[in-house]
Amino acid sequence: MSIVKIPSVEILEAINPTNSGTGEAVLLYDNLEPAVEKYRPTNVARSEKFWSSEDGSLDESSKAKQLAFEYFLRTAEKLVDSSADNRDLWADRFTQASIELYGAPDEKQVRQLVTKEYSELSQLRGVENVSQQHVNFLLDTYRPLVFGQTNNITYESEIERKKHSIHEYGQAILSKYTPLFDLVDESGKTEFNAQDLKILFKDALDWLIENDDDNWSTWSVIDIDGTSLSVDSSNRTIKIASRRECANRRDTRGLIAHELLVHALRGKNGYKSSNTQLATGLEGYLDAEEGLGILAEEAVNGELPEKAYDRYVDIALALGTIDGVQRTRKEIFEISFARQLLRGQTKGNLSESEIISLERRIWAHVDRIYRGGPGDEIGTRQAIFTKDIAYYVGYKQMADYISEQMDSGRKASEIFEYLSQAKFDPTNPQHAELLNKFI
Repeated sequence: MSIVKIPSVEILEAINPTNSGTGEAVLLYDNLEPAVEKYRPTNVARSEKFWSSEDGSLDESSKAKQLAFEYFLRTAEKLVDSSADNRDLWADRFTQASIELYGAPDEKQVRQLVTKEYSELSQLRGVENVSQQHVNFLLDTYRPLVFGQTNNITYESEIERKKHSIHEYGQAILSKYTPLFDLVDESGKTEFNAQDLKILFKDALDWLIENDDDNWSTWSVIDIDGTSLSVDSSNRTIKIASRRECANRRDTRGLIAHELLVHALRGKNGYKSSNTQLATGLEGYLDAEEGLGILAEEAVNGELPEKAYDRYVDIALALGTIDGVQRTRKEIFEISFARQLLRGQTKGNLSESEIISLERRIWAHVDRIYRGGPGDEIGTRQAIFTKDIAYYVGYKQMADYISEQMDSGRKASEIFEYLSQAKFDPTNPQHAELLNKFI
């Protein structure tokens, strides 16, 4: 009797829009239908695996997540193929499924972040060389959302309290891996396109193989179509998308910290155990993983990447977390574009080519929020993909964890080594137990 091989359900490639970042009115999905058909024949076997797993175990959660992913893809297919008559139904089902899988922004937290941004925008009124049209647009957009939010002092002090711990954590990273960051400066470049990043990451792997761990020799850097840079631990690859926007030196340093010294490093070390899930990610690891990646960027660069706030706030605005008003893909683009335009203008005049590049980057950001659905304006309900709240949720979680560990007397270098062992959530007792068992 032959054993049925059950493929792991991967959803991101299937729901990544083929035309992401272009600003076209409807998002297209060449990989969605093939993915649904790929997983359909093993649905029964996948279900049986879930029902035979131990109650309350990580294995049960993992098998449940696999089933949920499969049905999520089927929901996305129904949504993309839906007509105006039933678009709202499938949009709501898609959004609810996403929230069940990844969670949703917290209303209080969103109000705090929007209030902070509102205060910063208020200071731009009347400033020369800053578009007052976009300042007023954002102030008008945010004003109803900050009503009643009068005290942001607690939020600010909470963030500042953790800055020292994050700085110490960054010193621990740099003390061991400074030569990787030196590669950025030694290149002589101020901007890194996709090909530059490919060369840089290959050079970084070469250094790691020679100076860190020979197990890095099983990893490779590959080209893919798309607009992002990502790590696939299951295949031990770092994927550089051909249409990725250029990165400046600071952002490139952040990519090394986030992608190589969090995602890839934790994956590489996880393979030293006999449990491959420690390399590809234990069930429920995502928030800690992405949060640690964002935190590592701040640790080596001295400032939190704005994308962590932006993704959290824009998903909340798209959902209508505060005011109950869902916003369309075009509306979120207008909000995000105004925000980024003003940030650019406060640093200097933007050229026409820089504004065009900014538009592409903003569309790519917005399309991450609406991926899995058509992204058009048919119907009254929007299909929102909430996965990217993990960056900010996880950042706060990991900042708390690292600060608490340092307060208890642990050195930053010890914490870095512990967190780098595998793809796990250190605040999850079941994860810690598995880590102790296999590593």
